[in-house]
Amino acid sequence: MSGYTHIADYLSADDVKERMQMTAGFIRLQKWLVIYNAIIDPRPVSEIARHTGLSESTVLRIISEYNSSGPESFERSNHFDGESLFGSHFETLSI
Repeated sequence: MSGYTHIADYLSADDVKERMQMTAGFIRLQKWLVIYNAIIDPRPVSEIARHTGLSESTVLRIISEYNSSGPESFERSNHFDGESLFGSHFETLSI
C-alpha cells in the first residue's frame, strides 16, 4: 500500500483549503486534510497516513471516494458515519 497518491483534478489546493476552513465536523475535515496533503505534497499513502493519524486503508478509501465521486461526496452525509471513514471495524489502541 505504499504507492504514490493520484488525486483527480476536481479542485485546486486553494479550493480544498477553503473547503477545509468552511467544513463542520471532524470526519469531513479529516477527509479534506487527506486530499489537501495528497495535492500539495504527493507522497506514499503510508506517509499521508502517518501525517494525518489515519490507517493506510482509510487514506486509500478517502482518496478513492474523492477520485470516483468528486468533492461533493464529502458533503452528502449530514451525520457522523464512522464507517465511511474508518471502515466497518474501528481500530483500537492499547494504552
